[in-house]
Amino acid sequence: MSLDPLTAYLVTTVFTLLNGAVLGFIHPALPKDLQPSSADWRVGTLLFAVSTMLFVAHGASQAAWLLPLANGALLFGVALYLRSGRRYVGRPDRVWVFLPALAGVAGLVFYTLVYPQFTSRVVISSFAVFAYVVANVYVLYNYRRAHHSISSAVLIGLMVVAALLLLARVIYFLRVDNVVDITQTGNMVNVLTPILIAAIPVVGTTAFALLCFERIRSDLHRVATTDALTGLPNRRTIAERAMDAFEIARAEQRDFALAVIDIDHFKRINDSFGHDAGDHVLRRVSELLAQNVRGQHVVGRQGGEEFVALFIGADLHGAQAAAERLRSAIENNDIEIGGITYKVTLSIGVASMQPTDDDYDDVLRRADRALYRAKAEGRNCVR
Repeated sequence: MSLDPLTAYLVTTVFTLLNGAVLGFIHPALPKDLQPSSADWRVGTLLFAVSTMLFVAHGASQAAWLLPLANGALLFGVALYLRSGRRYVGRPDRVWVFLPALAGVAGLVFYTLVYPQFTSRVVISSFAVFAYVVANVYVLYNYRRAHHSISSAVLIGLMVVAALLLLARVIYFLRVDNVVDITQTGNMVNVLTPILIAAIPVVGTTAFALLCFERIRSDLHRVATTDALTGLPNRRTIAERAMDAFEIARAEQRDFALAVIDIDHFKRINDSFGHDAGDHVLRRVSELLAQNVRGQHVVGRQGGEEFVALFIGADLHGAQAAAERLRSAIENNDIEIGGITYKVTLSIGVASMQPTDDDYDDVLRRADRALYRAKAEGRNCVR
């Protein structure tokens, strides 16, 4: 038995509603920052289902006024998909997101109720959807470049295929003059149209859900590996990187050094200005340290006012020069605390890997001893 357009629209409606329901179950479990994006995608999916139901109603009743409603639901559905994508990547809401949908509906009303013309309706609806799909591809592509997201690549691929099929559909109907309605039987493109309409809400909703879980996994990884206050790698992460760097350096007979860094008189800052001021100093010092490490070198927060910098591939002389650059960067950038300009300084102990070292902790202990020497010798220096 061959599939007719009305049956295809009914099947599309069922699958679209099922996918929207799945996203609805997932939605409450998503983080608060993802819920606005998820809500837009869910409502967009619902509008796709409303659109296909209205097309079915039109096919059964031939009521012309149902066509602008059906196409309008479709256009506002893809508009919400675009807003969902923009919200997901952190872009602000913009009124213009809905303007193509409004313009498309106005054109569809004219070419349905005032001056009925099937080809013009196809061109308007297809190009409006095409514009939204291309805009979403642009948003997701920039996100993928920054985050190497697999799920966003799936969505991009789906939308590119949908855009190409929309263009092919327009070209087909511009060349054919014996079709007057998209629910008309006997035309394969009319049968394929609801399948094309279903592709984004059905496959796309699954990819969007995976995109959300990808973000959750990324956030959990960041929480586990990053210091919450400063944004630097935390103690565990810096230790793991140091152990890996130590083993590689020993196996390949390369240089490896590190520095233990301490903010001078940090307790005095907390006692004089309060812990909020102390946190501000920690954040500012962290920014300056991160800005002034180079190449493969990395800096992380060890805890309290103490940091560790890994100088991968550097001998003791190179590590001393790198540590001096960090010390100088902090000394030369006064920090404002409560309207008062405050000079913060660092004491730094440096050590390099020796042939007798068994592990990273041996290097760390020598750097610690060098730090105590720097403090004993007047602070604001590298030893």
